[in-house]
Amino acid sequence: MALAPQFATHRIAGTASASHTLELFLDLICPFSKKQLDGVREHVVPLIENGPLEQHLSVIVRQVRDLSSLPPLKVPQPWHASSTLVHEAALGVSKTLIDAGASFSDADVHDKFKQFFYRLMDGQEAYYDEPTATETPNQTRARLADLANEVVGLDRDAFLKAISVGKGNGGTGVTADLKLQIKYHRARGVHVTPTVFLDGLAEPSISSSFSGEDWKKFIQEKIVPSDAPKL
Repeated sequence: MALAPQFATHRIAGTASASHTLELFLDLICPFSKKQLDGVREHVVPLIENGPLEQHLSVIVRQVRDLSSLPPLKVPQPWHASSTLVHEAALGVSKTLIDAGASFSDADVHDKFKQFFYRLMDGQEAYYDEPTATETPNQTRARLADLANEVVGLDRDAFLKAISVGKGNGGTGVTADLKLQIKYHRARGVHVTPTVFLDGLAEPSISSSFSGEDWKKFIQEKIVPSDAPKL
């Protein structure tokens, strides 16, 4: 599955030429999204990186952040408002590196995005409703900038510039990319996290509670060719 250049970093395992693609639609401060990603990182990604699934499966993360209306209810989703800041921070890693002269195809850009995305998910409780309730958005952004500096060594001021609002109502340096992520998951009919797609279609049989054996069974039935060796 092809990706727009600025989202090439969102392929966390495998290559575009893989026979199958698993898309994980995740909200970075959704506990069940964390559980879903943890399971994939532990049970699926190693099978791709260590060879058995190298040609068979690619894994892409899709960012889900939607504070707008959902038909037919036409009401806002008021929960987890700080998630917007966290998702912008994930996009801010690539933005900062590209602004410094890197290319989206650089392995360093890909690796740093993945490291930071994982760290944001692992430490999501720091950005839950309660710890951000008494902060201004800029105070939350400052903490995210500290984290980016700590985890992937980004220049704090450059990163903060990428995720901070400018004049008027134009948003941040990564607002346009976040809008594209939102348009994508809306177009696919995704409004609940986590949601997993296999080869472009929702795969409701996949649970965030999948064990290693559950994943092995699913992969054997849906991914690996019938004549391939058992996992």
